[in-house]
Amino acid sequence: MRIARSLMWVMLLGAACSKPGSPDAGDVQSQAVGSYTGGVITEAELAAEVARLPPQLREQFDTVNGRREFIRSMIDKRLLAQEARRRALHEQKDIQRQVRDLEERLIIQALLAEEEKAASTPSEEQLRAYYEANKAELSQPERVRVVRVLAAVPAGSSAAERTRARQRAEQFAQRLRKGEAVARVAADGDGPERIQGGDLGLFARGDGRDSALEKAAFALTKAGAVSPVVEEAGGYSVIQLVERREPRIPPFEEVRSTLLGRMQPQMKRKVFDDLLTRLRQAGGVSVESSTRP
Repeated sequence: MRIARSLMWVMLLGAACSKPGSPDAGDVQSQAVGSYTGGVITEAELAAEVARLPPQLREQFDTVNGRREFIRSMIDKRLLAQEARRRALHEQKDIQRQVRDLEERLIIQALLAEEEKAASTPSEEQLRAYYEANKAELSQPERVRVVRVLAAVPAGSSAAERTRARQRAEQFAQRLRKGEAVARVAADGDGPERIQGGDLGLFARGDGRDSALEKAAFALTKAGAVSPVVEEAGGYSVIQLVERREPRIPPFEEVRSTLLGRMQPQMKRKVFDDLLTRLRQAGGVSVESSTRP
């Protein structure tokens, strides 16, 4: 409990101090759960402080004794703050400066949040205009989906071992051409994709695949076609084409949510820039040209 209490103190002292409240008999959330000379801890304040704790620490105070310990810690924090104010420590210039800095950050955050709320969602016309202007960027290249069965060749393998691996790959190819289930053949392979039935997923040219595998994959034109044995960096493989997708520009409806996700940050940024422009114009901003770096 001592360790948990220490962690709790870190959280309590790191959180903004709650203002002492006064209970309202008609409101359960405002009922006092602890008191001290000068104020009380309310149920709502307790719940707010507990919510700030990380879940693993919060669970340690989800008991009667843990709750009491937590309330005592909140009261301790209030008493320490009272004593600090009694000694006029809050009037120290450095502390006042930090308070001003914190207030400035908080109110700027609140201002920006308020301005962002005013940023309207892009209209249908704006989304379509953005779509037309960015079709080239949205276009999808030719892609293929293949399954692979690999006969691995570990580094330093002998010529005989390489020959045996190639023969295994030839056997994989024969089984696929005879129509054996791809997942069954892939299960006998060595590549990590074997647990996914050999599926390598959709990929385009230049997506980082082995160059020999990529060349063999794009040479296949018909679904179900099986490649010759391919010599890769990690061994010998055979691949079967599952799907081939020609280059295309997706229709507007397909990428509408993507466009919205791109445009909203831009619109929020414009709201921010417009706000700064107005404030600078109204604020008579001037920067001396002779200012030293």
